[in-house]
Amino acid sequence: PIMMSGGLGQMDHHHVGKEEPKKGMLLVKIGGPAYRIGVGGGAASSMVAGDNAAELDFNAVQRGDAEMMQKVSRVIRACVELGPKNPILSIHDQGAGGSGNVLKEISEPAGAVIDIRKMLVGDPSMSVLELWTAEFQENFALLMAPEQEAVFASICRRERAPYCVVGTITG
Repeated sequence: PIMMSGGLGQMDHHHVGKEEPKKGMLLVKIGGPAYRIGVGGGAASSMVAGDNAAELDFNAVQRGDAEMMQKVSRVIRACVELGPKNPILSIHDQGAGGSGNVLKEISEPAGAVIDIRKMLVGDPSMSVLELWTAEFQENFALLMAPEQEAVFASICRRERAPYCVVGTITG
């Protein structure tokens, strides 16, 4: 069978481009806490459940959290609705490679100092390497000016969406 789909949306012109990282910007993660999801790799999620070790099933990618995604989406939408006062200067969805990939990409080419232990963690037994590589879902990295954190924090509190500041752009 052939399936065709499409989508339609709109975006204000001032939200079309991402800001380049500049010295002093905050490096923020928003979304659910870190778990070992994705440490088992993509191959684990492609197997039939139960055909492999239970630990590998648990650590497989693509274990979503729709409730968390809804909370994060409401925060992003509220920020966008602030128009030119949007505290989010750049945003990047976490995917393959986990925090190590998304934090590196959003801070390039300026660079950043990152304290990985400031991440929200759901499993305190995770090593730094696991925190850096886990591909847990419903998580984004973003950049914001330090003076905008209070506005962002109030929106996150209202929507019950967790966030943490994990670093600063060094420039």
